Amino acid sequence: MLICKRLQLALKFCSIFLFLSLLAALSMPQTASGQALELNGGWSHVTGDFGTDGYEVGAAWWFTKRLTLAGNYESTWDNSTLTAFQFSQAGATAVHTHLQSVLLGPRVFFSTDWTTKHKLNPFGEAEFGVSDLSQKVTQGGVTVSNSDNAFSWMIGGGAEYLLSPHWSARGNLDLLRTHLESQGQSRFRFVLGFTYTFGPRD
Repeated sequence: MLICKRLQLALKFCSIFLFLSLLAALSMPQTASGQALELNGGWSHVTGDFGTDGYEVGAAWWFTKRLTLAGNYESTWDNSTLTAFQFSQAGATAVHTHLQSVLLGPRVFFSTDWTTKHKLNPFGEAEFGVSDLSQKVTQGGVTVSNSDNAFSWMIGGGAEYLLSPHWSARGNLDLLRTHLESQGQSRFRFVLGFTYTFGPRD
């Protein structure tokens, strides 16, 4: 599938952000604290359109021990049959859905004596960008398709567990608001994954 022009621009923006962050991390003195490049990835589930599953990859830059600027690319899809029965000679109707999002925004971490003791880092996040949805409907060998892209935003949070000074396991739940076909759609996204931070976080 050809990605729309706006999604291509957003992907280029994220690539430039990742490249500049990597250069900054490599040029940083080893004694610097609170600033490091983070890479992350994991499994993602998004509600709506029969529910889509896939992956998320991203990067973040730690400005302080509490604040990062995060960028994420998410790709989820679903193949569904509207009914298990064939009510006509045309056969069952199959729907293929592919949802992609590129988002960028701040992620703020909170901590207490209890969370620090148990190596937990709760956080809240708000990100803004663009989403692209494409769908193909097939019945009786005939396929029709359509796609649209539009501004989207998400707000939510989660927590991570520090596995080592560089590795952590992270889970988050967000409200993803898309505006496809000039209408608003509310979706929930659930992500489970791992992060690697170049600078130590212990």
